[in-house]
Amino acid sequence: MLDQLNVSSQPDLRQLLADLSRLSKTRPDQALDQAEAILKNAPGLVPMLCLAGHLARRTGDLERARTHLETALKHDPKASPALAEMGALASTRGEYEVAARCFRKMLDQGNKHADVWFNLALAQENLGSIVAAADSYRRALEAGAVNAAEIRARRGGVLAMSGQESAARAEYEQALALDPESIAAHLGAGMMALADGDFEGARASFRRCVSLDPHCAEAWQQLIEAGQVGDPEDGDLRQVRKLLSDPGVPAESRERLGFALGKACDDLGLYTEAFEHYRQANELKRRRLPAFDRRAWASEVDRLIATTADEKPCASSQAEIVPIFIVGMPRSGTTLVDQILTCHPDADGIGEVPFLDRVRNDDDSIRSNYLERLAATGARAVTNKYPANFRHLLTLRRLFPEARIIHVVRDPLNTCLSIYFQDFPSGNLYANDLQDIAAYYAGYRRLTDTWAGRGSGVLRVGYESMLDDLEKVAHGLLAYCGLSWDPACLEFERNPRPVDTLSRWQVRQPLYHSSAGRWRHYQDQLQPLVEALGPLSR
Repeated sequence: MLDQLNVSSQPDLRQLLADLSRLSKTRPDQALDQAEAILKNAPGLVPMLCLAGHLARRTGDLERARTHLETALKHDPKASPALAEMGALASTRGEYEVAARCFRKMLDQGNKHADVWFNLALAQENLGSIVAAADSYRRALEAGAVNAAEIRARRGGVLAMSGQESAARAEYEQALALDPESIAAHLGAGMMALADGDFEGARASFRRCVSLDPHCAEAWQQLIEAGQVGDPEDGDLRQVRKLLSDPGVPAESRERLGFALGKACDDLGLYTEAFEHYRQANELKRRRLPAFDRRAWASEVDRLIATTADEKPCASSQAEIVPIFIVGMPRSGTTLVDQILTCHPDADGIGEVPFLDRVRNDDDSIRSNYLERLAATGARAVTNKYPANFRHLLTLRRLFPEARIIHVVRDPLNTCLSIYFQDFPSGNLYANDLQDIAAYYAGYRRLTDTWAGRGSGVLRVGYESMLDDLEKVAHGLLAYCGLSWDPACLEFERNPRPVDTLSRWQVRQPLYHSSAGRWRHYQDQLQPLVEALGPLSR
């Protein structure tokens, strides 16, 4: 009997843990019950507490798991198994800051195993700490990780997000050399091809993925989204419908397939069906991710308005480089403006860099470090198209008096609908609920209206005005940025620069006017959004 075992004896304890681990492979619930029965007699047995936490996590009882692991860490704050399990639990719950702290503590204590570096990298990636994640993946490889192909593929992904396209491609190539059947590497290579505008090459990579795994939802999603669906009997569309009708498909795959099917139905004019697929996909994503805190966002808006009320420009000397910040709501046309400007031979871009979200050191350091990064491009004018920099307009003006700041605006209902229909890879927690989107949009308008009232020197560009007269808008953009006229800027779809945002397909096409009144196809479903926005919907 379990209660007759001498659990204070190391040989007995090792045997008991081994027996429970074997049982857990088939009956984790029974193994958990037996572990907890032992803990009643030996409540401070750290290895058993760690096992109980692991088993509770596997059975889905996350609070029970947390209780066991917190108890283990009270008895031994340095216990690596407890820290590892707590990190895994935190990641499961989406608490990536907690996870990262656990894995860093293990590393600080000398546990530099490849798995620890890998798990830290995953947490950093989910936190948006892209540079740190790339370094941690590298450390995992140097520590002799057995899953080297997977790690190289993931490292390729974060390098691509940081704008290091050549390094990302090299990682994908090395991953495929190690494992020609690495789905992650084929997916990554396909995404790089999409960014380059090589849609045929991208589709070939995604088809390789589904040939290796017919249930690869991410590849099916990209196959649907990397073009326009014009035939209701399209073969890829049929496969997506078939997969989505299978009740055995995991929730996260159903989420991806729902976004894909919504997009296909929207292409085909099946608007009622499209909205229902988007609604279901958003609901699945909302359950998986932490909730958007509307009150916290409203408080943040209040804080930003109050703390920047008296900000004055720095006395810094004018830089030879002209920083350009392109801001606005997601899906408002910021990528289009970026493509127009970076078609100019004297301009380049650094993608979406949210440096003010994380940096809090002195002004001179922020300014010099940022300008150094821009100088590395070799261009005279350099864009940063991180849309959410609208939160820091006056701070940007203070740090960079010479900057050009372009605020791209679009019809509110079209903007909010496009956000709801978009499967954002990370962040943007407000994007999966119409009421949340309305709350975020209201905060955005409060900030940008306040900044405009304080004379922030921002150029306002309407998305619809670009549809009406692109040449006129392009002339104005170039003049504002101190760039001479160049007709190449009208052919933004031919811009050879990689596009690593969710608009990668749209900006490779000529402008199309159908996007202007898109919300009208969904006006019945959007009544809750219209009511939540109130006067802002007009």
